[in-house]
Amino acid sequence: MAVATRTRVLNDLLAHPNTWRSGDVLAQDLAVSRETIWKAINALRKSGHIITARKSQGYQYNGCTQLDQDAINFYSQRHPNFTVLATTDSTQLRAKELLNAGKITAPTAIIADQQTRGYGRRGRNFYSPLASGLYMSVIMPNPSGNLTAAGLLTTGVAAAAVQVLADFFPDKHFGLKWVNDIVLDEHKVGGIITEAVMEMESASSAAFIVGMGLNLTTADFPAAISSKAGAIAAGADVDRNRLAAALLDRLTVDFSAFTSGALLPVYRQYSLLIGRTVTLNLGQSTVTGRVQGIADDGSIIVTQADGSTQNYSSGEVVRVLGWQH
Repeated sequence: MAVATRTRVLNDLLAHPNTWRSGDVLAQDLAVSRETIWKAINALRKSGHIITARKSQGYQYNGCTQLDQDAINFYSQRHPNFTVLATTDSTQLRAKELLNAGKITAPTAIIADQQTRGYGRRGRNFYSPLASGLYMSVIMPNPSGNLTAAGLLTTGVAAAAVQVLADFFPDKHFGLKWVNDIVLDEHKVGGIITEAVMEMESASSAAFIVGMGLNLTTADFPAAISSKAGAIAAGADVDRNRLAAALLDRLTVDFSAFTSGALLPVYRQYSLLIGRTVTLNLGQSTVTGRVQGIADDGSIIVTQADGSTQNYSSGEVVRVLGWQH
């Protein structure tokens, strides 16, 4: 299939950052007319790409206000299967539809610029405004059908994601709140959800769908979550396409990398709870104690006031002693 001229022009501009590319050079390099280049530039601008034109110098690329499939694919090293949506109710729901429509044999992602019904653990709404965050779901095939991988999958993905964020924002000090919250300055800036899609005939997991929501530049949050939620770089310019590509590349590696426990040392390194006193909501009851560590299966190890120690593979940390909220 021939690559669209729009995509070829974009790739050329992305390959020459901070450089002026004249219309004549673009036309010559791409073997098209100057008029074709001009039309492609206009089409790119309508899609949110910021391209400056200067007489006698040509065109310079200055970023994009939207998530763009071609830009993400350019920045990606692995070029995984993915689709970008301007808006959707939930990338998790779209991923489930895609999985139900046919067999998925390789990691496949859905990315959205906005979600109207984004959700996290326990079905809670995840605020997903337009153009200020990054919301994606990755279908990870599970050929073994093994359900025990779910716990390590969440910790593994969280560890991998925070490594990417730390590289992308070197001046930020990220942490992980068991089991799935990405935290910055005691505010949640990202969340991860892992859902198993069952193969009914064998009662095994056909695939896992890992959802991730990141608050990148969101300036205002609903009152109900404004004291707990935060943004990684409110008001700043963040190249979301480049970040999306980096996360996709990291999250579409060999599935076993996340479920083997190999990333547990990284998870423990970024854990904000080890050594702290927390309250863990178990549904019908709560437990308060000091976190001793993260076990090899991804569970949290808590020692209570009576000296008893227990591992918990499910539950939610609802209070951390010393945090403001």
